[in-house]
Amino acid sequence: MKPIKPSAKERKRYILIKLKSKKRVEKKDVKKLVIQAGLQFLGELGMARSGLQFLPETWNKKNMTGIIKTGHKFVNETKAALALIQEVKGEKAAVQTIKTSGSIKTLKNIQKKVK
Repeated sequence: MKPIKPSAKERKRYILIKLKSKKRVEKKDVKKLVIQAGLQFLGELGMARSGLQFLPETWNKKNMTGIIKTGHKFVNETKAALALIQEVKGEKAAVQTIKTSGSIKTLKNIQKKVK
């Protein structure tokens, strides 16, 4: 089987998010939250097409930031799905998108500066 050409691959975008909540949240809870929000807003087919994923290794529990990966055509839809999040584990919460980038390295540098 021939490998896929780079021009045929889906281009990815990374979104740096900040979770605003009174309590600290674990990365497994954030992952579940992102997937539920995506399913609720995009549906199963939209989730499959967008390639929406939370990257748990990027979660910073101290400043409550993390990075989400999505397809380049679904950035606005992904941001809309995240904006609809209103609670985490029964506590009020909100998700703020800080920056979108095509490179994860750029967002990791910005993530270090976020307070």
